[in-house]
Amino acid sequence: MTAPETKVREGDDVNGEGSPRVLLVAMAPDLKRKKAIRLAAHFLDEGARVDVLTAERRGWGKLDERARLHRLDEAEARHPLPWLERAVVVRAPRLAVRPLARLGRPGAMAERVRGRLSGAVHRRLFLPFYRHVRPLLLARLARRRVLRDIDMAQVVRVIVTDRDGVPLAWRLARRHPGVTVTTRLDKSLEARG
Repeated sequence: MTAPETKVREGDDVNGEGSPRVLLVAMAPDLKRKKAIRLAAHFLDEGARVDVLTAERRGWGKLDERARLHRLDEAEARHPLPWLERAVVVRAPRLAVRPLARLGRPGAMAERVRGRLSGAVHRRLFLPFYRHVRPLLLARLARRRVLRDIDMAQVVRVIVTDRDGVPLAWRLARRHPGVTVTTRLDKSLEARG
């Protein structure tokens, strides 16, 4: 009689238990992107599986290919709120000024004025408002699009690198009380908050 054959999948140890999983939430990591990349590399070297959740498109080229990168930038761009702002502040005024382009110099002047006004409305009205709404929007997008693919039963630590990830982390901590959720960028899988 032969012993039954056991398959060892990638990410499982010999006893059949899954490797610990770490979730790095780096929604807008301007200054801490390099630290997040080094932290992901450290956890991967320790044998953990790492998922990085971000809303930034660029700057992740040096991330270890063993880490799974989940990007929300395209979903955020398709969300009705930024789309509506672009339609009302940029596209509609551009369509209104377009017929004036045939007038030559007055048309060019009207286009410059339109560009300045659109830019001012975007910077002074929309961005201050969106800065407060964006973390909540990203948390909702992450819950709907990304967290379905991550088995939170295997996640031992959620590390948040910036303030835009705090609402998502707060919801994860409330929903999964056994998971350590922290803003501390330490290199430990221990359960310290």
